[in-house]
Order: sequence, then C-alpha cells, then structure tokens
Amino acid sequence: MTLDPPSRPDICDDCGGELFQRDDDREETIRHRIDVYQQQTAPLIAFYADEGILLGIDATGPVDEITDRALNALRRFIR
Repeated sequence: MTLDPPSRPDICDDCGGELFQRDDDREETIRHRIDVYQQQTAPLIAFYADEGILLGIDATGPVDEITDRALNALRRFIR
C-alpha cells in the first residue's frame, strides 16, 4: 500500500472491498519463518545433499510440466 495507496484508506479502488493485512503477511511473521527455515530446514537440505539423495526440481512453469519433471526425477527410486 505504501507504493500505490488506495484513494480511500482500507478500501480497494478496484472492487470497493475492505483492504486488510493478514497476520502471516506481517514482517515479524516472515522474519520468524526465515529463522525457522535457517534453523530447521536448511540443515536438512545440506544433510540430504551430502548423502547424494537430494533431488532438485525446477518448479517454474505450468503445473503439468512441473509434475512431469517431479515424476521423472523420482523414477529412479521406483522399483
């Protein structure tokens, strides 16, 4: 909202609906998520990469293409 504020506070210029900020979009929530990621997730990524069993999948593009890439990457684990 600071870059393009609505003409009326808390009202959407396009649809007239109420504007609000969700709790999970607040700076402190995002900072907490980053901290949790760094403490809990990043070490797991490093562990599985070191074990040679981390699969990286390009998740950009249409859902069906991403699904195909994921399934193709997992095929070596299916017997």
